[in-house]
Amino acid sequence: MSSDKADFVNAGVESFEASRLGRKDHWDSVYDREISNFKETGDIGEVWFGESAASKMVSWVRSNIGDTSARILDVGCGNGHLLLELADDGFTNLTGTDYSPQAIELAQSIAASRGFGNAITLIEQDFLNPAEVARVAAKERFDVVLDKGTYDAICLKPKGNGAADVDQAAIDTYPLSVVGSLNDAGVFLITSCNWTEDELVARFAKHLECTGRVKHSSFRFGGAVGQTVATVAFKKRRTLDS
Repeated sequence: MSSDKADFVNAGVESFEASRLGRKDHWDSVYDREISNFKETGDIGEVWFGESAASKMVSWVRSNIGDTSARILDVGCGNGHLLLELADDGFTNLTGTDYSPQAIELAQSIAASRGFGNAITLIEQDFLNPAEVARVAAKERFDVVLDKGTYDAICLKPKGNGAADVDQAAIDTYPLSVVGSLNDAGVFLITSCNWTEDELVARFAKHLECTGRVKHSSFRFGGAVGQTVATVAFKKRRTLDS
């Protein structure tokens, strides 16, 4: 496990302490290194939560989204690994966004090297900015929105430079951005390592309704059973006019 990944898993979001993992400058520097590594070795870099978590998300999309031309958005796409897996599985209308221009540069290079340049569109976007959400979603919005670790990072975003407190406004804005990105029949699939299934359902309950859960490997400790990774599917609440 990389240092970043270990910090992510052990970030202690329950205590609401901010972390460098919620800072843009940290991710810019990470992807600067990964761009260099890719150019030198062809290594695409870290696969967050491992191949298994990505494969489970792709399997869920395959099983629940019958149209391979469905409009799919991966929020905080990083190196684009999840999009590559979907493209390899036949999906043709894929968009990845990230607030780090270095991440977008890396993902574009990798997608082009795999021959998926036409299937995958990569865009720099601040997902917490309503104007940016509207720009990327456009009129038709997305059939599917995916998140593998981005909400975790947002929950660690500092309120200000060097602040120990997290930016609660950013956390509260996130589900509104999801709603603004989805069309009325759209689905949202999120994978987290810092929140349990029940916590995710509770946190999004005002705006999104749980429609399913993906099982991951579980562990038993002190008589309780839990998962190190949670993946939950949602749809918009019907009472929302979006």
